[in-house]
Amino acid sequence: MTRNIGGSILPSSDARIRRPLTFGKSTLQVVAHEGFDTHFLTLDGRPIAEHPNGYSCHELAVRMISGNADRVKEQHDYIEACGGMCRPWRAFAYWMEG
Repeated sequence: MTRNIGGSILPSSDARIRRPLTFGKSTLQVVAHEGFDTHFLTLDGRPIAEHPNGYSCHELAVRMISGNADRVKEQHDYIEACGGMCRPWRAFAYWMEG
């Protein structure tokens, strides 16, 4: 099922990006929260980022799994610049260290 959150006429999520992803010994997952009209990226069930477009959260997860801290920082900053919220960058740097 495709979701249109944030008033967009374009899809903001689909089932593929909401599947859990393995990140070391942890799990990353994009979760749609229609009550807040947004998506969350969760780390072991705890929200670490939010954005109306779930694809932005999914891309952050993919970059975290890749281990490229520069690309993670780029996506982290993009989400914040586009009206989303993230945990502080130092938390992401810590999680990336494993």
